[in-house]
Amino acid sequence: MWRAAGFVLVAIMAGCAPLESRTTRSDAPWYRSVVEPARSDPDRIMKFYDRLTVMKGSELAHEFEIVREAFDNDKSQLNRMQLALLLSYLGASFRDDNAAIALLGPFIKDKGQEGSSLRPLAMWLNSELLEVRHAEEASQQQASKFKDEQRRAEALQQKIEISQQKAEALQQKLDAILEMEMKMIEREQSIPKKK
Repeated sequence: MWRAAGFVLVAIMAGCAPLESRTTRSDAPWYRSVVEPARSDPDRIMKFYDRLTVMKGSELAHEFEIVREAFDNDKSQLNRMQLALLLSYLGASFRDDNAAIALLGPFIKDKGQEGSSLRPLAMWLNSELLEVRHAEEASQQQASKFKDEQRRAEALQQKIEISQQKAEALQQKLDAILEMEMKMIEREQSIPKKK
């Protein structure tokens, strides 16, 4: 029992040792700083896009002005990609697919951009925008053909109506001639015959 009490006493004394003897560095801060790892450009773009999805019309317009100004001041790949994403954002009042495609051009055409971490995303967005453009062009062509067919159908309908009016006028003339003939026949029959 004395052994156990002695052991507890030694443990308590060790716990009361001066602070300097327990630390190895007296200049170490009592807090630990937390350093977030730097985000890659693709991660930043995805976070930017996530923010866009919850924005409404006026917020999007305000964000567009901020991003456009940032791109005007610094034509970095990140700013270029953010502006292209905004310009291609569905439902935005400022949407301009052609301008977005133009912004993505350097990612696609410039050989110096081949190593860019944003290039795969830029190539994907560019192909999607081109596909949308082709679909819209095809839709416009179909709409144009439909309008042409509609004009032809309306012109044909007008010709049919004119033909019907002419046929009705001819029928009225024919009816009038037949009525005159009937009257002439009745007159001839009512006149007494000479002997």
